[in-house]
Amino acid sequence: KKEMFLSKSNGTFIVTTLALTTLAVGKVSAIDVDQAVVGKVSAVDVDVDPSPTAEFLPKYVPYNNGGITTLLVSYSDDAGHDSVVSHTEKMKGEGKSISEKKNFKLKKKHKVKKEKSSSNDGNKDKKGAAKSEKINDVKERKLNLFEAETGNDDAYISGFSVIEVKSDDITAEIAALSALPGVTTVEEDAMMHIMSTDYQKKLRGEGGVAEHVREIQDSIKATADEIGGYSNQNERRLAEETPYGIEMVNAEYVWNKGAPPSTIKICVVDTGYDLGHEDLPTQADGVAGWNDPSGEFGLWNNDGNGHGTHCAGTIGAIGNNNKGVTSVNPDPSKFDFFIGKGLSDNGSGSNLNVLNAVQQCVNNGAKVISMSLGCDGSGCYSEAANSLYEEVYDEGVLVIAAAGNSAQDSWGYPAGYPTVMSVGSVTSSGSLSSFSTRNEQVEITGPGSSVKSTVPNNQYDTYSGTSMACPHVAGVAALIWSHFPNCTNNQIRN
Repeated sequence: KKEMFLSKSNGTFIVTTLALTTLAVGKVSAIDVDQAVVGKVSAVDVDVDPSPTAEFLPKYVPYNNGGITTLLVSYSDDAGHDSVVSHTEKMKGEGKSISEKKNFKLKKKHKVKKEKSSSNDGNKDKKGAAKSEKINDVKERKLNLFEAETGNDDAYISGFSVIEVKSDDITAEIAALSALPGVTTVEEDAMMHIMSTDYQKKLRGEGGVAEHVREIQDSIKATADEIGGYSNQNERRLAEETPYGIEMVNAEYVWNKGAPPSTIKICVVDTGYDLGHEDLPTQADGVAGWNDPSGEFGLWNNDGNGHGTHCAGTIGAIGNNNKGVTSVNPDPSKFDFFIGKGLSDNGSGSNLNVLNAVQQCVNNGAKVISMSLGCDGSGCYSEAANSLYEEVYDEGVLVIAAAGNSAQDSWGYPAGYPTVMSVGSVTSSGSLSSFSTRNEQVEITGPGSSVKSTVPNNQYDTYSGTSMACPHVAGVAALIWSHFPNCTNNQIRN
């Protein structure tokens, strides 16, 4: 297959021909790239939509902790929680390996969202627009979830209990819990992962069209920069770079409005933070964080993956220091970072640990939470998680999450929840990134193709994914909010 692309920038043309020899869907055996350039090139953007099939998308895997299954058991009232606790104690007395590890008590009751046959109900969700919530067949969006027989259409969640169980028949254990009085839903904990294209390539277990296209994009971009990426060939190259996304989101326009009347706290829930990086705020600048006390996912101030540090750099890398890159919020005296170690160094983790990190963000005063992570397969939707995000939103916090890299209109979570702002990705020219998930719940996009930012050990790298778009949006939200501190999260969102 051969495809030819013509890009134009400031009157300059570049022609790129891609020759792809295909052995099988998703695998490319040879790639030939020929470029013909007329004049100097100041910007190049080539974006191919490979339209991957579902078999090459990341598969859902229930989070497994050494053979222990974690269940989120939602209940309608305190009596329902008491029945769950009594059941676990009874089962332990009979020699079963089961226990309650944590209880999330919500401040108000949240109605369980029911499936609907039509989205044209005219109701406005909390996005402030007449958009419907994600509706899927129960088999597609829930794994081992049982709704209580209430006798009517009203089922409520006032909290959820975290149950760990080790059993050869987990279905029977779930059925027993679901039959308890006051229990609304029982769900297996889901696996969350970072939303970078590199990580999702690993999940597929092999290369694919999307992977090779990204390599082509990066090589073309690098070639364009090398042969004349500057309008003036004698222009001095500064030690500190301004990634294209920072200019694209018009951050400088807000900087020029003067100092904000107040600082704002931004939480990044991810793989951690490279505390001590030469171009990132330190504890002296107010950086703090949280990690699971068990140490299962590692320490918040260490990022063995690099993804969390990259996202944090887009939000708040230090500006005007002649090092590395600048960011949406380049002055560390105008904001505070709180880091939630929601994912392990391998880029994945449990939905429960992400929820724990989100709760810690709220408890420590974060107004904006950036989550470049998600679960994008069957079984990802959680009534318990949906209720928690709804409560966080009602407390005035703006949660922003990456939509996903499916290149389709599939749904992922937490981005798909109505109280979470879902972010898609665009290229440097403003066109939709080939990998970006596109569905009706995606309400905004940010620069996500070939984004340069900080990575551990005082290094810098270029990543792609809706993971990279999300911190651009979170950074802008925090920047604007710091100048208009009396606004609500819903006003900032809209």
